[in-house]
Amino acid sequence: MNKSELRGALVHELWRMTKMDIITHLREFVEGETAALYYLCTCGSETVTPTQISENLQVSRARAANILRSLREKKYVVMDISEDDRRKMDVAVTESGRKAMEQKYQFLLSYFDLYIDVLGEEDIADLTRLLKKTVDCNLLLDPKKAGEMASEEKKE
Repeated sequence: MNKSELRGALVHELWRMTKMDIITHLREFVEGETAALYYLCTCGSETVTPTQISENLQVSRARAANILRSLREKKYVVMDISEDDRRKMDVAVTESGRKAMEQKYQFLLSYFDLYIDVLGEEDIADLTRLLKKTVDCNLLLDPKKAGEMASEEKKE
């Protein structure tokens, strides 16, 4: 296979992967309400600020405010004026928020256990190694460097 065919096959399989149920469930943990709730439950702090949530989720402050409003309406979080700085709000997860997160997390874990059973331990280990290599590759994470590399390849 040449580079063009490899790229086409990779894009096609990645596109197909985005349609998988497991990715849909995982996506919840990286964006939106579930991601904010997960951050609140795992950040190691009793309270966080809306700005910290915005930065952690890599969303605008307006989007973070909408997420927090929704979580507050569901009684998954409480927000209070900060004692340290009256201009800031402190956000804390409630017990019902922790329970909701635990249920979602346990479901995701069981889904991944099933995925491991289907693919097998060796293939999962290989997939994990390749995903780690992908994430660790700075060239893939820096669009400017990737663009420079593409320009260099065209010159050759």
